[in-house]
Amino acid sequence: MTHLTIGTAGHVDHGKSALVEALTGVHPDRLKEEMDRGMTIDLGFTFLRMSDGREVPIVDVPGHERFLKTMVAGVSGIHLVLFVVAADEGVMPQTVEHLGTVKYMGVGEGIVVLTKCDLVDEEWLMLVEEDVNSLVSGSFLESAPVVRVSSIEGTGIDRLKDTIEAKLNGIAVDGDAGYFRMPIDRVFSMKGFGTVIAGTVLSGSLESDGDTELVPARTPLRVRGMQSHSDSINRAVKGQRVALNVSNIKTSDIQRGDELGTPGYLIPTSMIDAQLQCLESLQEPLKNRQRVRLHKGTSETIGRLILLDRDDLDPGETGYVQLRLESPIVAERNERFIIRGFSSMRLLGGGRFVEVYPQKNRRFRQTVLDYLEAVTDAEPDVLVERVMRNAYGDQRLKSMQDLVRSTNLSGDVLQRSVTRLEEEGVLVRFQDRLLLHNQWYTALKDELVVTLEKMHRDQRLKDMLPKDAPKLQLSWEAPDTVYDALLKDLDGESRIVLSGRSIRLSTHAVTLTGQEKRIIEAFEGLAEANPPAVFSMNEIIQVMEDQSIVPGDLPVDLKSSQAMIRSMAAYALEQGIFVEFAERQIMHHQGLKGVRDNLVRYLKDHGTVRASEFRGHMGISRADATALLDYFCDLGVTNRESGTHRLAEENSDDGGQEKDRG
Repeated sequence: MTHLTIGTAGHVDHGKSALVEALTGVHPDRLKEEMDRGMTIDLGFTFLRMSDGREVPIVDVPGHERFLKTMVAGVSGIHLVLFVVAADEGVMPQTVEHLGTVKYMGVGEGIVVLTKCDLVDEEWLMLVEEDVNSLVSGSFLESAPVVRVSSIEGTGIDRLKDTIEAKLNGIAVDGDAGYFRMPIDRVFSMKGFGTVIAGTVLSGSLESDGDTELVPARTPLRVRGMQSHSDSINRAVKGQRVALNVSNIKTSDIQRGDELGTPGYLIPTSMIDAQLQCLESLQEPLKNRQRVRLHKGTSETIGRLILLDRDDLDPGETGYVQLRLESPIVAERNERFIIRGFSSMRLLGGGRFVEVYPQKNRRFRQTVLDYLEAVTDAEPDVLVERVMRNAYGDQRLKSMQDLVRSTNLSGDVLQRSVTRLEEEGVLVRFQDRLLLHNQWYTALKDELVVTLEKMHRDQRLKDMLPKDAPKLQLSWEAPDTVYDALLKDLDGESRIVLSGRSIRLSTHAVTLTGQEKRIIEAFEGLAEANPPAVFSMNEIIQVMEDQSIVPGDLPVDLKSSQAMIRSMAAYALEQGIFVEFAERQIMHHQGLKGVRDNLVRYLKDHGTVRASEFRGHMGISRADATALLDYFCDLGVTNRESGTHRLAEENSDDGGQEKDRG
């Protein structure tokens, strides 16, 4: 009971503030305008002392329709509502709206308080009670106790206190596990202290010297001190009303509707999927794309209402909607909200958030509706599995911190679910500890195989492809850890073959046509060319023509014929038939071996050779001679000495055997 909160609700001028004063001895109205006008226009706070000495905060909310958004801010976080109806007026319009508001905001316990009972007789009181019973029928107040009071005369106040205490004793208090959240309902400056933020802790806890974050602005804040009911405290916990002294921020940079939260936990969003019930007492249905005011916590945001599963949402009906907001907010799954008319300001309905970070959903899409239905009230394992399966693009790969934000589950609960789903093979974990649903991992493996099939078709003469080439063509760019795992698994399944930094499908093999085979055979004619045939890829056609070895059955079309020869030259280069011994300088590997053997014999006879001498000896250009000598030097066949080349010692007795084919 220590950290429970009481709130009032009811029509304007039905005696809520007077009731709070009768219960506590303190009038909650603190603004001069409120005192002058005799009505609450902002939230009022005071404390009710219980019989055991503990004090419970009471939030007094305004009843006038113009201040309904302030009333919603007060209702957020209360555990017990004093639902006030004046005996002399009975049920009024804001009585109905306030009932809808506290119901939609998730208040589960309440007491019906009939005020101003000294102004009416018993017969009238009985009629008012009947009206109230009819109003609350089917709601959480249906079986609530009804207490008659007169705040002026003090009649019934003691009985109401006893009833409140009994009710509070029956409310179970959840622990303060989870992530810290505190909607802000007051911000002010104190001389000598600076900025002070006040609110009721919605979840989690915060240490007096802890770090927190102002959202949705995502401004880091440092807490310098905290108080609860004028007493300094070291730790604020769930349900506790606190004032926090924070540093490095002005009051003008904070407003009601902002929140404090665990740094990095709450990410602003401008779209939210929700389950919405249209208020039963409305005279007309809610329309698709209707402009509304969204209220949750202490915030008010304007947005559009997108009906996902119908054209109209009739009074009393519940459906799935997407709220597209004009400014970002922060929220969690299952958080309660209400909507009001944009112009009328009247209550339209309320519900709870189902998906906080959705895509821009199309209406009537069954997969979207199935997902929303599956995650509504889902058990942790089901929620985690569906969130991971419903993710899109690179958001499919999630860290545990990503999952915390996506599911709003506590760390311990989430870890247990993830462990179970990993053991069942539903989730795949990678070396960097990121997680992916097995459905997407399997699909990515299949996509990689299909991509390789296409690449093999497009490059049919390539036996192997660069290992990372398919990665760039996948539907989303997988990180290296995921891609490496894909390749390892596909290799283990014998669907691909990995060789160093190359890759191919296990079923792939290069098959040459008859024409292509004859071109390869023609290339062999360059092996014994004298002088040695040195050429570039662009010169291969001319070289073959000069050597009179161009096959006679090539396509008649000149461009097709030349393209085929170039294509086969590239294939021959990849297969090692041709060797690129210098940039854009190519020889047949047997011809290159012949040059090497000739060089070795020459050096054995002459000791050294210069490029000019080698040029004359081989009958080739000086540039080709220089490039070939550099090539054989790099291979270790020769050593370079002051512009000359000498046979390397280890090759002096090799009998001319080729050391490296290139």
